[in-house]
Amino acid sequence: MPEASDLSRGGLAPVLKNRICEFIEEHIGEKISLDAMSSVAGLSPNHFARAFQQSVGMPPHRYLLRRRLEHVGQMLRDTQLPLSQIALAAGFSDQSHLARHFRRLTGVPPSLARR
Repeated sequence: MPEASDLSRGGLAPVLKNRICEFIEEHIGEKISLDAMSSVAGLSPNHFARAFQQSVGMPPHRYLLRRRLEHVGQMLRDTQLPLSQIALAAGFSDQSHLARHFRRLTGVPPSLARR
C-alpha cells in the first residue's frame, strides 16, 4: 500500500489536463478567460486555477502566456509575417504587448530573435 505522501492529491485528472491544454492550443489566438478554461473543465474558476497550478506547475495565465510566446517563436522562424500580424495571431493585443512579454522571457526583442 503506498504511503500517503506518495499519493497525488488535488490537481486535474490527466484527461482533463489534456483537454484544457488542447483547448488552449485550439484557441491560442483568441482571448481565453479563466472562466472559459474552468467551464471546459467543469470546475469553478478558483478551484480550476488551484488544480491547474498543481498539475502543470504554473497558474493558467502564465501557462497561456508561455504557450503564446512559444507560438510566436515558431512563427518568427517559419514565416515572414510582420510582427504586428504575428502579435495578433498569437493573441496579443498589439506588437508592443508582444515585445514586452517576449523580451522579458527571452532577453531579446522579437525583431532580433527573427534574425
